[in-house]
Amino acid sequence: MAMPGKDPRLTPYGDTNLGTPPELLDRFIIPNERFFVRSNGSIPTLDPATWRLRVTGQVERECSFTLEDLQRFPRRAITAFLECAGNSRTRFTPPAEGTPWKNDAIGNAEWGGTSLHHVLDAAGMRETVVDVVTQGADLPDMRRALPVPVARDPDVLLVWEMNGEPLPIPHGGPVRLLVPRWGGIASTKWLVGLEALNHPFTGHYQGDLYVLITPEGEKVAPVREMPVKSIITSPHPGAVLQPGTVTVTGFAWSGFAGIARVEVSPDGGGHWTGAAIIERAGPLSWVRWTWTWQALPGQARLCCRAVDERGLTQPWSPAWNAKGYQNHAIDCVEIVVAETGAEPRQTH
Repeated sequence: MAMPGKDPRLTPYGDTNLGTPPELLDRFIIPNERFFVRSNGSIPTLDPATWRLRVTGQVERECSFTLEDLQRFPRRAITAFLECAGNSRTRFTPPAEGTPWKNDAIGNAEWGGTSLHHVLDAAGMRETVVDVVTQGADLPDMRRALPVPVARDPDVLLVWEMNGEPLPIPHGGPVRLLVPRWGGIASTKWLVGLEALNHPFTGHYQGDLYVLITPEGEKVAPVREMPVKSIITSPHPGAVLQPGTVTVTGFAWSGFAGIARVEVSPDGGGHWTGAAIIERAGPLSWVRWTWTWQALPGQARLCCRAVDERGLTQPWSPAWNAKGYQNHAIDCVEIVVAETGAEPRQTH
């Protein structure tokens, strides 16, 4: 069954997860109806008129905020990418457990709301606080923690607008958290609670899931900032193209810094040349890039890689982890350039 308000061309993964195929990643800001959906459980429906955000724990004043209350705080708007930690999971070898995302759990949007720190300040968060724990309405144990320096970052938002519209229900409406740069699990949807703790938080979605686990079963790090990454969105894998001028397009992003450059190879990594970055909106956003190629008949393997402003780049083979998180391998697509006069086609 199609999800209300969503493009029927999105790729379903069960009842509550939708991926955005590359042919729908065709603009800098991904429209709400095309934006991927990731849910760990059922999608709750919350009435904005009766919705409340409770702030408890190590604060001077336990509070309850309505949506109107939040909207009285200073408004902040940012353009930021949002990527599921398991995006590109199917590109790991051997396969890792979890939803079999391709390059389809990523999007870029304009988000509007208020900085989380305004609410924490209103409640009088104590200096002894270590973690701010969020509570989602989807699952009782959907609790995630942010260390205080991150929680107080002005770009960490309580969001009620997405691309100029009220935040859609599948994306966490009426209010969600947005933690730019980090894996999407940090950006709690259907937010109903904040708890300030004076000790580190451990919980199922904090210490058991969304951690990097080696082949030997060792937990080595939590999922936080998403690594530098780029993808080719056109041409599509398996496309048959005419020889001559071909425009290759895609996106690049990094959770650690803005994108400095993107490079493309037409021969599987043998030779690299710089692509043109044609759209950008600051370090929290992805960039859109293009590269012009004079294609000759035959098979070709187009690859792309990005470098961010810290000098971080993409590997051919990122470290495998049991849950298939943060795959940022160099992206490649196999295409065919036909003999002159053959019928061109794109495969989806």
